[in-house]
Amino acid sequence: MPAELVTPAFVLHTRPYGESDRIVTFITEHHGKLTGIAKGAKNSRRRFAGTLEPFVHVRVAFRQRATADLAFLLRAELLGVLRGFTRDLDRFAAGSYVLELTDRTVLGREPGAEVYALVREGLGLLDAGAPPDPVLRAFELHLLRAAGYGLVLDRCRGCGAPSGDGPAYLALERPGLVCRACVRPGEPLRPLAPPTVQQLLRLAGAPLAAAARAAGPGLVEAAAVTEQLLARVVTGPLRTRAFLARTRVDSAGTLR
Repeated sequence: MPAELVTPAFVLHTRPYGESDRIVTFITEHHGKLTGIAKGAKNSRRRFAGTLEPFVHVRVAFRQRATADLAFLLRAELLGVLRGFTRDLDRFAAGSYVLELTDRTVLGREPGAEVYALVREGLGLLDAGAPPDPVLRAFELHLLRAAGYGLVLDRCRGCGAPSGDGPAYLALERPGLVCRACVRPGEPLRPLAPPTVQQLLRLAGAPLAAAARAAGPGLVEAAAVTEQLLARVVTGPLRTRAFLARTRVDSAGTLR
């Protein structure tokens, strides 16, 4: 039998399997994204009680054969509960978006320490009352980088000139910012206003805790920029993105 492995984790999603089992996907600190079967989880009061839910921090124990797609989940120990998500619908929607976006962006068995830390910090900030808008924008940009999508914002993707020295364009296929001289003929672009470029640099370059204090005119357009970038990575609609938009009835047509 494979050795027992133990790692801190957050639940990304679960689904029922048969009458009493559940299939659970985690983002873990030591084993990347992990999907496993929890036998008898629906009736378990000792091995999985209260741990296979969103917005809980757990230590999961499992076994996995090298050739198997699913791990065999042995037990999960509760490390902490993020209770703020149960008291605020906007915050619940934002946290759900963090979990679904992580699940849809990260492939299984990739190194997960950076993404795990990002999820832990993002959920912690939202749970503590940080404004969702800048936290989510920064989370999206940091996640793209951590998942290896090579986003370049601090300099021109073509010539290397520092961003902010002149007109900038978002090149969707490279992806990153380019100056006017490095635009390719027929290349799909999005012109960006200088405040948006500065906002993107702050959000992508600072820790999430610092990004939570971001404000300014570039934040609204930054949401449209990250949406376009994610559309190149994530196939199909993000259900929680639509849910998040519906919870913001005061939003003037933009995702917060």
